Amino acid sequence: MSIKKTAAKEPSSAVSSGLADGLPWERRRWAVAAIFTALAMASLDTAIANIALPAISSDLHVSAAESVWVVNVYQIALVATLLPLGALGEIVGHQRIYLGGLLLFTLASLGCALAWSLPTLVAARTLQGLGASGLMSVNTALVRFVYPSRLLGRGFGHNALVVATAFTLGPTIASGILALGTWPWLFAVNIPFGLIAMVIGFKTLPATPRAKHAFDFPGALLAAGSLGLFIIGIVRYRDIFGRDQETGFCWFYRYHMQTGAFLINPDSKLNRRT
Repeated sequence: MSIKKTAAKEPSSAVSSGLADGLPWERRRWAVAAIFTALAMASLDTAIANIALPAISSDLHVSAAESVWVVNVYQIALVATLLPLGALGEIVGHQRIYLGGLLLFTLASLGCALAWSLPTLVAARTLQGLGASGLMSVNTALVRFVYPSRLLGRGFGHNALVVATAFTLGPTIASGILALGTWPWLFAVNIPFGLIAMVIGFKTLPATPRAKHAFDFPGALLAAGSLGLFIIGIVRYRDIFGRDQETGFCWFYRYHMQTGAFLINPDSKLNRRT
């Protein structure tokens, strides 16, 4: 009887250890396909809209300076909410944040494709940036639970490769789409891939452990506000100071590095009286 009980307990213990140390191969490959497909779309849309700005400004009858906000709001929404959504994923589950972000990203892509004016396109791009933030804030954590410990390095390497490839091929893919169609197709092409990734993700993504602490709303607001205002400051730097972006960024970097040296190193020249 004891032998039978031990044998009966082995499968459950194997399953629990398998879930704790990655997914089985059959389920893992589908989960990886869902994660990296959505990650590639979010990375592509970071740079793909740049190629379409002339067409967007011409079609919507706005200036080139106004059309740039199609790119800016996406980056601001993504960066500002990256840390808060990552922290929320620890509480409600990383897979829920990921699937919610994928759903919002797909619906916002439809909104971008159907936009009839610059305000509607900017609003849809803002929601798309929030969805992309949900994807990017927890994708590395999901890789940790999808791959076993012995393959974590490979999983993180694949993750970085997907992002780098998407950023590199983004302008080429955008140019190919614009050669065959109009700019709304840049966003409409996300919809079928998003729906497929969502269906696969619902079936294969693992349920991750949840933290017991409460969500830090003041910290989230401070993080979102500081990072969002930081990106807005960089975007508006050229208009305020009249410098080109490269010179302005070099000045900004040098100033803050010197300030950091002043605060950290008491022997810095900045800390000496002349």
